[in-house]
Amino acid sequence: MKIADIHAHIFPEKLAEKASHSIGSFYGVSIEREADMPRLCAEDKLAGITRCVVSNSATNASQVQNANTFLAEAVRGHDGYLAFGTIYPGMDGFEEELDRMLELGLRGIKIHPDFQKLAIDDERGIETYKAIARRDLPVLFHMGDDRYDFSSPERLTNLLRRVPELRAVAAHFGGWRSWPRSLAHLQPESVLYDTSSTLGMIDRELVLRFIDKIGPDRLIFGTDFPMWSPKEELERFLSLGLDEAEQQKILYGNFMNLLHLKDGA
Repeated sequence: MKIADIHAHIFPEKLAEKASHSIGSFYGVSIEREADMPRLCAEDKLAGITRCVVSNSATNASQVQNANTFLAEAVRGHDGYLAFGTIYPGMDGFEEELDRMLELGLRGIKIHPDFQKLAIDDERGIETYKAIARRDLPVLFHMGDDRYDFSSPERLTNLLRRVPELRAVAAHFGGWRSWPRSLAHLQPESVLYDTSSTLGMIDRELVLRFIDKIGPDRLIFGTDFPMWSPKEELERFLSLGLDEAEQQKILYGNFMNLLHLKDGA
């Protein structure tokens, strides 16, 4: 069985422990692993994960360039590992930074509206998303939080009405801690979803309802490392009891299609 992870986070080793603590504090979760590349590689090996997208999210425009440079360097020399860069929508010089991201070899973008305190459909970000779409870069959006409204399902739909050509992935089944709302407000068929930070938090029946509604062709496995153990997240996914063809689409095939990858590349 081939396994890929669309959703993992890493930081420079000197900041990894602090980053894990900060993420855990924000979400009220105790994180026991450092968010760095060596720890991720070790845990992926235990889980049998051979391809992985790493990312982190700049909380303001001043962090963007350094974060993108770090992410590009972090995956260099690690076969199967790719990086999604970060951008602050509407920041000065976003066109130039998007071009630099392509030069660095970054393969997409991760946006965390709640960390950035900027709604997905905020008017200030529309031109940035149009520029991203012109470069055919997929965007992995953090979605949902019942404490905020920056990343609600409705806001992503609003953005896609303005920028329908944008390739979007809605993390956390489209709405972390807002799963019934996400299920009631499904995204356009062009949007993919990921499984991260969901499988251990809602019951099996609700997960299967999601999969039945959106279909296995629109779902990608994600662990949200360091939030959770990749091995344990994989076990949770396999316990759903999907058939082998459905499992392989979600665990690997949809990841490869999103990133225009072929085995051996």
